Amino acid sequence: GDKLKLTVLVDGSLLYKQIEPIPRKHIRGRLIKEDGQFKVLTSDKTYKVLLASVTYYKGDLGDEVSILVPEVENSSWATIEALIPH
Repeated sequence: GDKLKLTVLVDGSLLYKQIEPIPRKHIRGRLIKEDGQFKVLTSDKTYKVLLASVTYYKGDLGDEVSILVPEVENSSWATIEALIPH
């Protein structure tokens, strides 16, 4: 994934900073629920997405969404970028 820099603060807490993001591609798909988990069905694959992302964007089953996935690596997870209005 992305390159991160870790800083350990005086109080022992950890602070991560993104140094370099990996290349990503944008894909459109439909929001579905399978095995109790929200997923995005695209033309070639199904990606898992976080429930927090779905609720943040007020997504509902069947909504069209734009997602981000790694350009080079094969991933089973995606990030919801936006809900596409009907």
